[in-house]
Amino acid sequence: MLIAVPLSDQSLEEDLKAVKELGADIVELRVDMFKRTEPDYVLSWVKRAKEVGLLTILTVRSKEEGGREVPERERIFELVSPHADYTDIELSSQALIPYVRNITKNSGKKLIISYHNFELTPANWIIREIFREGRRWGADVVKVAVKANSYEDSARLLCIARQEEGQKIIISMGRYGKISRISGFIFGSVISYAYYKQATAEGQLSLEEMVKLREKFYS
Repeated sequence: MLIAVPLSDQSLEEDLKAVKELGADIVELRVDMFKRTEPDYVLSWVKRAKEVGLLTILTVRSKEEGGREVPERERIFELVSPHADYTDIELSSQALIPYVRNITKNSGKKLIISYHNFELTPANWIIREIFREGRRWGADVVKVAVKANSYEDSARLLCIARQEEGQKIIISMGRYGKISRISGFIFGSVISYAYYKQATAEGQLSLEEMVKLREKFYS
């Protein structure tokens, strides 16, 4: 059961040390939130996170799925993915998936293929197809993050995910999905995300809360 914390490059040196001390296992380096995005600069922070004792997820989120356009996106993957423990690429970025997949596989690293829906939780058959399509594209981990508009939505996602093969990350977003942040582990989710300092969306749990809940329910 791993806890990841998304970080930008604002006060990153201080934040890396702080989240490690608080009990985080992984930092997700959200390059689309960085002020500087030169490949060498991003690589330096992946290496620094490892020195601090943290695993790393390299994410350059596309504009279509909540990020922004980043210059030299392919070059960042080429240079940095061989050093990051995980690289996250959207299922919608299908033109880029084979390129990133080859880099991660050849480097012995893991590929996360992710799907986000900020409006709703799709029908059951669509969720199943998302998991299966992610695996068909060669994901080591399929990430599904969808908005829950009811507790039933959250329960549906968890129950469907439990039936799917392979490693997965399950996130039911919004206030109705908050329970999935910690209960997802029971249903097969290998990583959950927590915020440090300030939440960026409703339903998120702080790193401090996540660590305490993990200790209480899973130790």
